[in-house]
Amino acid sequence: MTRTFIMPVNDKELKPRLGARDTLFFVGQPQALEEELRHQVERLGFGPLYAVTATRWAHSDAATIRVEPVSSMP
Repeated sequence: MTRTFIMPVNDKELKPRLGARDTLFFVGQPQALEEELRHQVERLGFGPLYAVTATRWAHSDAATIRVEPVSSMP
């Protein structure tokens, strides 16, 4: 399932989403949040299972940050 957020979420909210293998979008966030989310995902034990990427908005410091499950090997 895909979830969209307009603000960062705490561990209590994030962990069940990661456990469900959801794809998460954090829209309109500072690009620096990408690294914070990467550390949060790793700290919760999902680091090898997720990729965290950011797409910067043109003419802005904002970005859309994507937290996406890594495809499993067959």
